[in-house]
Amino acid sequence: MSNARVVVIEDHVMMRQFFAALLRDQLQLTVVAECTTVAEGVAACLRAKPDLAVVDWALPDGKGFDVVRAAGPKLPRTRWLFVTSNEQEHMVREAIELGIHGFVLKRTDLATLREAVTRVLAGETYYCPRSAQLFVEAMRSEALSVGRNLTARERQVLRAFARGENPKFSADRIGISIKTLNNVMAGLKEKLGIHEPGALVRYAIKHGYVEEP
Repeated sequence: MSNARVVVIEDHVMMRQFFAALLRDQLQLTVVAECTTVAEGVAACLRAKPDLAVVDWALPDGKGFDVVRAAGPKLPRTRWLFVTSNEQEHMVREAIELGIHGFVLKRTDLATLREAVTRVLAGETYYCPRSAQLFVEAMRSEALSVGRNLTARERQVLRAFARGENPKFSADRIGISIKTLNNVMAGLKEKLGIHEPGALVRYAIKHGYVEEP
């Protein structure tokens, strides 16, 4: 870790200097570039090929995620750590989808930031407790939103499936053909993004479509 090379991408001068000093003086890392924009960050990362990039989410010419999209595919060994003051659920979800290795909110303490840097450079993934909570809240909100958008027919089919009913029996009881039931079931799995039978049953129980046995 002591030989790790780091690029800092942060537009606020005080925060950028603070991050650089922390990385150099407390963690004995080598800061090879300090940048203020997406464009500068992409260029610096491609040029220096750092072990770690510490990136702010909001930059003057775009979002920190734009740096990862532009440079990430060309830098498979670079680890990405985001540090931001913005606490929005969708940001954490997008970070996970992009494969961001670390995510820390600026309102956390220095010990958390040091731990994030250390663990991310060690090959781990580290999301601070609050950002992890935001992700859980995002997933819950999404699940509830999708659940509310289920049609009456989809709810009937899901309830029958979770109860373990025979498909032919369910189709006859609901008043549809077995082909229609299978089509509804396939569409339901796609809408919920759940394809494993056990996970689908757990979803139905969790969201009140059927009582837990």
